[in-house]
Amino acid sequence: MSPETKPVLVAGAGPTGMTAAMELARLGVPVRLIEKTAEPATTSRAIGVQARTLELLEQRGLAERFVQAGVRCVAGSIYFSRHGSGRRVFRLEFSHIDSRYNYILFISQAETERILRERLAKDGVTIERPVEMVALAQREQSTGVTVALRHSGGSIEEVEASYLICAEGAQSIVRSTLGLEFRGKEFSETYMLGDFYADSNLLETDFHIFSSDYGFLALFPLGRGRFRLIASNPLSEPREDTAPGLEELQDVYDMRSYIPARFHDMTWSSWFRIHSRMIERLQQKRIFLGGDAAHIHSPAGAQGMNTGIQDMINLCWKLAMVMQGKASERLLATYDEDRIPVIRGVLTRTEGLTHAIGSENVVLRTIFNHVAPLIVDTEVVKDKSTAQMSQIYLNYQESPLSETHGHQGHLCGGDRIPDMTVRALKMEFGHESKESARLFSLLDPSGLTLLHVNADGPAWLEASVQSKLAAWRGLMNHWRIAPVESDPAERRHFVDNFGPEPALVLVRPDSYIGFIGTSESAADRLAVYLDKWFRPVIDNREESD
Repeated sequence: MSPETKPVLVAGAGPTGMTAAMELARLGVPVRLIEKTAEPATTSRAIGVQARTLELLEQRGLAERFVQAGVRCVAGSIYFSRHGSGRRVFRLEFSHIDSRYNYILFISQAETERILRERLAKDGVTIERPVEMVALAQREQSTGVTVALRHSGGSIEEVEASYLICAEGAQSIVRSTLGLEFRGKEFSETYMLGDFYADSNLLETDFHIFSSDYGFLALFPLGRGRFRLIASNPLSEPREDTAPGLEELQDVYDMRSYIPARFHDMTWSSWFRIHSRMIERLQQKRIFLGGDAAHIHSPAGAQGMNTGIQDMINLCWKLAMVMQGKASERLLATYDEDRIPVIRGVLTRTEGLTHAIGSENVVLRTIFNHVAPLIVDTEVVKDKSTAQMSQIYLNYQESPLSETHGHQGHLCGGDRIPDMTVRALKMEFGHESKESARLFSLLDPSGLTLLHVNADGPAWLEASVQSKLAAWRGLMNHWRIAPVESDPAERRHFVDNFGPEPALVLVRPDSYIGFIGTSESAADRLAVYLDKWFRPVIDNREESD
């Protein structure tokens, strides 16, 4: 069996691992997905899905299902509370997010995993459970990875995989076997959490954070009167054989909030401590790590699960292209080069947010309660803070896979393509079709998309340009786009991002810009770029025309 026909083995069937298997199966790559637990988890665990993740799920036909199953949180309300009285310090509205998903979606991780499992089943992928990876080997000149799997009953299976994706979680056997240091720290504070129903006047359109003399407390809406509570400084001494009771959760809330609420029907509770750690390399030869196996975060800002899902969407299109002979193997190194700066930034921000909202220092809490509202109330800060939380600001500008050769709008190589309404003209072998369309609908999550921006005519299909890019035509969908003249707001959005002049923009399958060029030599530069990273592919559509 050649390396290209051996399956990719994905270890771990949480959201990260299931996303990896979904992407590979969708892209036509054989995959095995194993999970050591016998049954799917039923607790809520990670609950926040950010706008950027929803955009990527939309392109895979899943966003609507997530939104229907979750609760849209349109703002965060921050309160100061003391001795039974208090006030709302500020309310951060997510309408500033430049996305149709201008909210945080709160949905139980059990529901997230159910939706992903159903998609995997539709794609013909079965989660093999309980199956545990117990050993692995990667020889110096090997074209694969040898893995030992233990099945229920104790039988051992030796597997030859083309690549191994580790999504095992924080207790990763792959990470420890490879000797990858999980650098970071453990916070000293102990936290409590619980999921329950509440009778209250708390808005279910907001999450609620209370700053008090007793410590930090937050409530997150889960829909139909259900909430998730997280709080520091529990009243009892946490022990491994216990969990917080509903009465203690109620007492903690009553001490730290001035808004009446009565809790009942708790479905899950737990103690936890916050770790903030990451590895410095996501790839070792044919082994890749992502999700909690590679980075764990404070829950502040609901970043962790989203980061893991986006790890896999970044990796899997590259892996598929390499395995299918469409790209140079050097493309795989950009997984590490793209994602490590992003992960490091997420850790820094979640640590800072945890210290800011959870600090028991009187001076820091006074600053947070009285100065923060003045800062947060500015439009610039609202735009930046919501863009960071929603992860739409994340970019790969410093990646070697990103090139910028002149641009007049905001966009650079490595930036996320923003959604908007555009005038589109697709060139299909001499046949033109004009339409007004959402830009996201033009992007191909299975291949490259070439956008010719602000073109007066099909200049990019003229003989000189066509000949320079012809070798890679089979890898790309081609569109000419221009602003919608009848809508001033959409036109301004278009020009702000792309500028007013013609440009060539190559969009990756994960909808980030790989190349943008506005000079007369843009086609020549793009040809050099394509030759560096990708392999010529015969365009069968053209042959059959």
